[in-house]
Amino acid sequence: MPPLGSCFGLLTTRMVRACRLLAFVSFVPLSLVAQEGPRLRGVVVEEESGAPIVDAEVLLQATPLRAATGADGTFEIALPGGREFTLVVVATGFRTAEQTVDSASLSGEPLRIPMERLLFEVPGLTVTASRGVARPGEAPVSVAVISADELEGRNVTNLKEALPFAQGVTFNAGHMDIRGSSGIARGVGSRVLMLLDGHRVLGGVDSAIDFGVLPLLDVERIEIVKGPHSTLWGTNAMGGVVNVITRAPPGGQQTVVRGYYGVFDIPGELDFSEERLNMEGIQLQHSRRIGDNDLTLSFGREGSDGFRENGAMGRWQLRVKTVFGPESANPWEVFASWKREEAEEFFTWLSEDRRLEVDPVALGDFKRGSDLVVGMTATPLVTSSLKLQIRPQLQHVRSQNYFHDNVDYHRSTRFGTDAQLSVFGGERHALTVGGDGAYTRVASNFLSPTPSVTDLALFAQDEIEVSDRVRASVGVRLDSHRTSFVEDDLTLSPKIGLVYHPGERVSLRTSFSRGYRAPSVSEQFTSTTVFGFRVVPNLEIRGESAWAGEVGATASPHDRIWLDAGLFWSEYTGLIEVGAAPNQFFTFQFQNVAEARVRGIDTGVRVGLVPTRLNLHANYMYVDSKDRRTGRHLAYRSRHNLTTTLSGWSDVIAVDVRHRSRPDQVLVYPLDERGAVTLLDLRMAVTIMDMDVHAKIANLLQTEYVDVQERNPGATRSVRFTLTSRF
Repeated sequence: MPPLGSCFGLLTTRMVRACRLLAFVSFVPLSLVAQEGPRLRGVVVEEESGAPIVDAEVLLQATPLRAATGADGTFEIALPGGREFTLVVVATGFRTAEQTVDSASLSGEPLRIPMERLLFEVPGLTVTASRGVARPGEAPVSVAVISADELEGRNVTNLKEALPFAQGVTFNAGHMDIRGSSGIARGVGSRVLMLLDGHRVLGGVDSAIDFGVLPLLDVERIEIVKGPHSTLWGTNAMGGVVNVITRAPPGGQQTVVRGYYGVFDIPGELDFSEERLNMEGIQLQHSRRIGDNDLTLSFGREGSDGFRENGAMGRWQLRVKTVFGPESANPWEVFASWKREEAEEFFTWLSEDRRLEVDPVALGDFKRGSDLVVGMTATPLVTSSLKLQIRPQLQHVRSQNYFHDNVDYHRSTRFGTDAQLSVFGGERHALTVGGDGAYTRVASNFLSPTPSVTDLALFAQDEIEVSDRVRASVGVRLDSHRTSFVEDDLTLSPKIGLVYHPGERVSLRTSFSRGYRAPSVSEQFTSTTVFGFRVVPNLEIRGESAWAGEVGATASPHDRIWLDAGLFWSEYTGLIEVGAAPNQFFTFQFQNVAEARVRGIDTGVRVGLVPTRLNLHANYMYVDSKDRRTGRHLAYRSRHNLTTTLSGWSDVIAVDVRHRSRPDQVLVYPLDERGAVTLLDLRMAVTIMDMDVHAKIANLLQTEYVDVQERNPGATRSVRFTLTSRF
């Protein structure tokens, strides 16, 4: 391995070159890169009522050009001259509409595009599956989407509460899992890559997801791309990618206030406190136009006593987002999200008959941390055939333990940028090429030695329209992961996919790809004691990888029903897990110990049982996992996973059911009794004087259960009220 100084010098040189390129494209006059042509004006309306549809996406097929409808349903988009184009219009709750236009025969009257309303929401446009805009049914991989309306209807306080209802997603004691790819790692390493508007938001030391830094009020949708997706997004995308897409500021002036208050109902025999345990929070968001730019500023404060001893949490949040040139063909976005949090730590229960309490020696253990993410999405070049997008980013994370047996801390600063160029070659090809690079600087008292990390990558993908019914996708990515003091990782991740449309309402897909995850800094260098367990470094650990395939279908045979199903299969190599350190008693380290297979079926159905009155939304996933060393199932995976939502009168009243079967295998206490978990939630909503009032009773039947991980009780019944006002 080259000396550290040489690595740093090489990195510095490359970063300087990248900054020079960014500075060059940033100051190119927009008039030189934005291609003007005939202006098409139109209006998008409901087919039956003629009412305008707001925030519909209007795409010019086979180009990167797009527009969004305003408050009156109107839009305006530039058409290149010389040929016919197909307009594709997508809006939440409506069937996708298409219309052919000819730039040579535009009339003065606005084009009127009617859209048919659906009985329920179905996944719409996605940008994560292909690093470009993909219509429903065009992606060769499985994609689930949670809309802003669904987030509001589910009355959630953070995104972690909504994601378990996405098709193919489960949570194991708070750790996100897609299609059985992950178990429980106590916050060290994630096989799911979390993005915020395309920007990576995993911790720099532990590579874990921090849901506290993700916004809620200005989320437009959440896209979940399932299966290994490292070809486009790199490390950590082993199980899938979750991209939180925020909405553009509304243009005019708007203020949103959202507050909630709730209480935990602790069973009498488990009650550990004489005080009422509650949760509360308030969020304030203000948007306005300043000159030709849009600004959104949001602030939040949350607190909870928790439902178990030593489970309290307090959090402050701040977010700023500015869009420069929001009505132009190439708007630029800049955002900053900040979070500060104190959270007490519940590691394991005191005893079986005192399941909500902790060992007195651990009482008062807590963590304090902060996370700052600053990013920009710059689009210096947009024409009918080219689009250049650059995403520079800075992330700074601080964490400090205040435990009875350690006061570990870490700080990390990650500087990175991502650039991609999309080339549209007529109607048959859409080629995307790009690269990204990042440097992470680390300081800590529990890492031995303390490293720095350099990540560099190049990627390319070509989407090919083979015929009117067949689309193909091929891609490859080369990742270089360099951590000081250990051997470098150089990884090639290819993929191939195919989509076939046998009919207007049916889409068949298949894909084969490779996923990769570099070991986190914590997994390689940790040297500490946590709750009596000694953990030592392992400088020999390498990245883990997976080969995966899928065959799936999406169909809407009737206006009242939507179906999706995917058969998936993955072969994992070098999975990183905790194991016993060689020749050391009661000492552990992270190791490449598992060769595994995971396969199963992931299905979803949405049915309009009674038009405009009663809808059913259900997801079922079967997971068959195997550790090839032992022949046993992988730990913390349930074979059967089911979520169901029955909602009436547009979520005025709804019932949510979550079920997962007994995990076949656990790690620490295999002799503990464990069983299936079935939870039922009740939601209600009403509008009073322009104020949305939501009520939610979680775990209505007061089920007592273990939250997948041994000796960690699940949440008791709770009641929460939420008020939201917009003015």
